[in-house]
Amino acid sequence: MKHLGTKQLTTPRLVLRRFTIEDAQKMYNDWASDRDVTRYLTWTAHNSQEETEDILKSWIESYSDDAMYLWCIEWKDTGEPIGSIGATRMIEQARLAELGYFISKKYWHQGIATEAVQAVMDYFFEQVGMNRIESRHDPRNPYSGKVMEACGMRYEGTRIEAGWNNSGICDEVLYGLTKKQRMEAQRANAPKSSQNIISDETIEYVGILAKLELSQEEKENAKKDMGEMLDYIDKLNELDTAGVEPMSHVFPMANVFREDVVTNGDDRENMLKNAPGVKGGSYLVPKTVE
Repeated sequence: MKHLGTKQLTTPRLVLRRFTIEDAQKMYNDWASDRDVTRYLTWTAHNSQEETEDILKSWIESYSDDAMYLWCIEWKDTGEPIGSIGATRMIEQARLAELGYFISKKYWHQGIATEAVQAVMDYFFEQVGMNRIESRHDPRNPYSGKVMEACGMRYEGTRIEAGWNNSGICDEVLYGLTKKQRMEAQRANAPKSSQNIISDETIEYVGILAKLELSQEEKENAKKDMGEMLDYIDKLNELDTAGVEPMSHVFPMANVFREDVVTNGDDRENMLKNAPGVKGGSYLVPKTVE
């Protein structure tokens, strides 16, 4: 993996950014003190804005670590902080990240969590180099599971009484998605004219092999061109070539080489007519180097 830290991400409706101390009041009032929001979380509702400020200070200090991934979900139109999303657990050797997220109650059921989770998953897979992303939810909170499904994660099982949150001991419903599964899903869902999805990592590798430094625009054009070439190859492979004998030319060819014909080619007089100079029956070529 290549840890890049909590970089700002944007979606059609959201800005995912680092928390600042100025978020304390809205965070405390809108969700950190709301027991409906924290019901299925593992941290308890805050009792004061000062408690929220202390938490924010610790998060802000942690941003110096590039392996720290914690975003404030901001409503783009107003600049209002409305929730949080981040990696709650990582396993470096497995290139795995577990996601956790929550949204202010007044923004529930609007597809906002799905929009934020998808943006973070794209960032983790395409830029950080994660191989697997997973998440868990309490079965009494099925809406969280719907977010995971909407983002392409797959149900992998339920662990009975394996977790705990503010509602007590609970079952854990596990969802996950690997990079390979994601690419297979993208290919299956792509339009017929663009079945082959060229990843950013592939273009980076091609650039390294070719010793080229490509701009972002050049990378996007190269991805498109490579995808179209592979699409055409796939189309050719659909042809039924059973019983067709392989050949080296498009059209049948025979006797393409003729036999040499010996003639009297010593027509020296005509050959020397246009020579720049003649000496002793041979071409006289002017010196080019003294």
